Amino acid sequence: MAAITFSGFNNIDFNMVVTAIMAQERQPLTTLETQKTAYDTQKTAFGTLATKLTSIQSAIENLRTRSAVSSLSASSSDTGVGVAATGGAIEGSYDIVVSALAKRQVTASMSTYASTDAIVATGGTLTLTGADGTSAFIPVGAVMTVKELVDAINAADDAPVTASLVQSAPGAYQIVLTGRRTGAGHSFTIGSALTGGEGLSFSDADLNGVYDNVQDARDAAFTVNGLAVTSDSNIASEVVPGATLTLAREDPDKTVTVTVARDTAAAKEKVQKLVTAYNELMTFVNDQRTAATNGKTNIARDPLVQGLRNSLRAALLDDYTNSGDFSRLAAVGIGFDRNGQMLLDEKTFENAVTGHLSSVQSLFTGDDGVSGAFGEVGALIRNYSQAGGLVADVRQRLTTQMQSLTTRISALEEQLERRRLTLQREFQAADEAMSQLNSQVASLSSLGGQYRLF
Repeated sequence: MAAITFSGFNNIDFNMVVTAIMAQERQPLTTLETQKTAYDTQKTAFGTLATKLTSIQSAIENLRTRSAVSSLSASSSDTGVGVAATGGAIEGSYDIVVSALAKRQVTASMSTYASTDAIVATGGTLTLTGADGTSAFIPVGAVMTVKELVDAINAADDAPVTASLVQSAPGAYQIVLTGRRTGAGHSFTIGSALTGGEGLSFSDADLNGVYDNVQDARDAAFTVNGLAVTSDSNIASEVVPGATLTLAREDPDKTVTVTVARDTAAAKEKVQKLVTAYNELMTFVNDQRTAATNGKTNIARDPLVQGLRNSLRAALLDDYTNSGDFSRLAAVGIGFDRNGQMLLDEKTFENAVTGHLSSVQSLFTGDDGVSGAFGEVGALIRNYSQAGGLVADVRQRLTTQMQSLTTRISALEEQLERRRLTLQREFQAADEAMSQLNSQVASLSSLGGQYRLF
């Protein structure tokens, strides 16, 4: 707004006058804006609370099953036999001796080709038959190069082989067929009835009607604690309970020891995630209490937050009757320090899991496998954190209140703008009137001066 001043008397800036009046009349709007900002801050804080609860919920879900603390770890004394734990609850040590690895059949063409564009055939059919009797037919209806034949074989989903072109010598390419799977039961035979072109032939040194292989299909052969085992794959998942073996090197003179043991480290890690998530939640709640003490917007005094804090701690300290030796989490090393922070006594926890596994499982999941300490705590957290839960309801209430305030603020801003324009017009009119009066005063003063000349 341009400066409006009294034209003659005391040069008061009407902008200052209007600004002072509007500042006074804007107080209700400022109050509403402050309240909206507070609601927004609280909504954000409840969003953070929801995130903290989700972290706790995730940690609890990892502890709610009986396998949570009964997982196994597997190790191998040599890279010749790899091992990975897959589940189960059987510990043990196994001596593995690998005398043979499982292999795929590999058959190379006796015919060679000067380039990949050499014409292999102009008609006929190539038949590839697996050990199960299933055949794939590769027809040649026109001129086909060596590369096109290889591509046609690889495009046949029912073919028991994959094909490749190998340059075995300068200017000499061979077609190499490789079985899709290892094991003696996954061999294949070749029937070539191709015509024209350079043709496709395979070696049959003993003239028995079976083509010679570069490598025969065979099963893996190994022993486990002296027991002879064969497998059509180098990955054996049903030999060592709770573990999968990967045979990588054959050495009949080498004994590889595979050990399957209780993985207390994994169990501790799961509990530690809960400890960390709980402490982060409590730190957040304490920060809100500090904000309240300093007069800042917070959610510390909200009944939901106070109820959550008290009920969660009570649930973690509660007594859970079951058939095991433990009824409280503190008995297995999950407790609190003097400041209310959750902590894990690793030694106590290890001893409990190692010596009383079933009792720890009963404490965590109940005798029915779904209740127990973490079943109850999980249900409590879900009541707050799930969609439509208590935290979501509070955030929705705050959103509704903010929307209502936004509507009121918009209406009040329009009202204040109309008030400002009205004041501006009134002061402008007053200024114009005073300017006229000031002009008349000047004229009268000039006329009075003329009379004084006589």
